[in-house]
Amino acid sequence: MRRVRGTVTSLLAVSLTQFSLLHFGSDAFTLPVRTGSGSLAGNGKYRYRDSTFVSVATTDDEASAAADAAPSDSAAAPQTSPPQSDDVDVDRPPPRRSSSPYSTVKAGIGKWEEMHGNYLLRPPAETEPRALIHFLGGAIVGAAPDVTYRYVLERLAARGYLVVATPFNLSFDHLKTCDEVIAKFERIAGDLARQYGAVPVVGMGHSCGALLQILITSLFPDTPRAANALLSYNNKPVKDAVPLFEEVVAPFFTAIAARGNETWYPSGTVAMALAVRLGRAAAKGEIPSNDLLADVAKFVTPKRLSSIAPEDVALPSRVRDALTTVVDPAAGALESAGVLPVLSQAVDVLEQIPLLVEEVADGATDFNPTPSSVRAAARRAYRARRTLLLQYDSDPLDESEEIEELLREAETVMRMKRPMISIDIQRRVLKGGHASPVLAPPVDIAERAEDILGAETAKERLLYAEADATVEELARWLDEGQL
Repeated sequence: MRRVRGTVTSLLAVSLTQFSLLHFGSDAFTLPVRTGSGSLAGNGKYRYRDSTFVSVATTDDEASAAADAAPSDSAAAPQTSPPQSDDVDVDRPPPRRSSSPYSTVKAGIGKWEEMHGNYLLRPPAETEPRALIHFLGGAIVGAAPDVTYRYVLERLAARGYLVVATPFNLSFDHLKTCDEVIAKFERIAGDLARQYGAVPVVGMGHSCGALLQILITSLFPDTPRAANALLSYNNKPVKDAVPLFEEVVAPFFTAIAARGNETWYPSGTVAMALAVRLGRAAAKGEIPSNDLLADVAKFVTPKRLSSIAPEDVALPSRVRDALTTVVDPAAGALESAGVLPVLSQAVDVLEQIPLLVEEVADGATDFNPTPSSVRAAARRAYRARRTLLLQYDSDPLDESEEIEELLREAETVMRMKRPMISIDIQRRVLKGGHASPVLAPPVDIAERAEDILGAETAKERLLYAEADATVEELARWLDEGQL
């Protein structure tokens, strides 16, 4: 194995083909990633060193296992040995917001931050994160994970975990969604590496998010995970996931998006898009722009009358100023009360609907990859060493038992190549239904209720006992792994 000294010069020398390598902990794989990428390799541990990410493989078995998992174009990538004694880590700053000029951090709801298209939740101040949880939510609600999964994720952060929740728009093309999720995560990885050093990355997903984590771990070898926690996993075809899809939903969506007869009005998706834009302005506490008002006027004007309708529609400046004077104080109050951020997230969720209608109208009839292709990928290429499958006893959509069998087959396939490698798979059944991780109030409200009513009574009356049990099971499994 080629030895690489811990200097930036020698590191750049082995990156002549526009690849750079990431440094992870002592038990990491070696996998090439794109230059400038913040994606993580091996067991998901990474470290930022001398402004360069470096990858280290500690054993021939691990390096070979990585090569087996990596795509063919990575076979020629140089492998490196562990850092020598003169390879010194950069001093790690205490956990705080990044000072990087390339980091964009905006305040979010409660303790959340918005950073490079991700929602970030840090562990308690001056606490070294025990692991980084990369969370993906379910269909539709995954567009606003910091709201819909707020209770579960904030409870985990309070236990010392760094949480990155990446929002995504639901699509029939799961591979495209994975690409978008990984691209967002890569943009935040560098900033977090600079702040926290080597941190194991745990993939966590609910429903559709669990499926995406399976695809990422199986088909994207430059984005591995130390472990995966999959809640309410399901991989059903569209016709089973959406009742009456072929008979009712698809024809209805096609009719809504129809563009053939625009004598009177444009397609329904145009109306939806305009409604979303108006909702976005309202969620920001703003008066709609003149461009938006003009688009609305154009939409509501029948085509046969468009020739006599005014081309430009604008609020007089005095009227706009007067309205702004009235709206701004109310918007400021709603912003301070946390109402506007929640409304903005609600718009994010609704924004997916016209996109889905267009996909169906354009001929989408099933997911890409198909359920059978997902099963084949999981069986042949799943690589996470530890996996927790959480299912709920009243969830008709759950397919955790099926994926458990496939992952055990994946372990058999892996052990045929590398007998020393094992995959730990646990499946737990909790009380609840498919939406249990979502059905919970914000943590601060739950804590106040518990102070007044007592913990058990509060959980029963506010209906978050199942979400709380989910947190406890996830925490048990994470602690057991000693990440």
